[in-house]
Amino acid sequence: MAFSKKYIGKGKQVENMEIVEVSLNMAELQNHTFEYEGETFVKFNVAKLKEPDQYGKTHTVYVSVKDPDSEES
Repeated sequence: MAFSKKYIGKGKQVENMEIVEVSLNMAELQNHTFEYEGETFVKFNVAKLKEPDQYGKTHTVYVSVKDPDSEES
């Protein structure tokens, strides 16, 4: 089973703290919700970039999406 990353936002390390502040694209985020015991959730990953981007963002946010062509027979 193969997965790909669907990027939904970026974040930045808060100076002098162990906190990463992220901004998420709500339209993309809503595309990746799931229901569990009557509640709606979204599961995502926050990963540190090798180096900050052109806007100073230090982290990226993505969801793992099962590739449609990786279906097991």
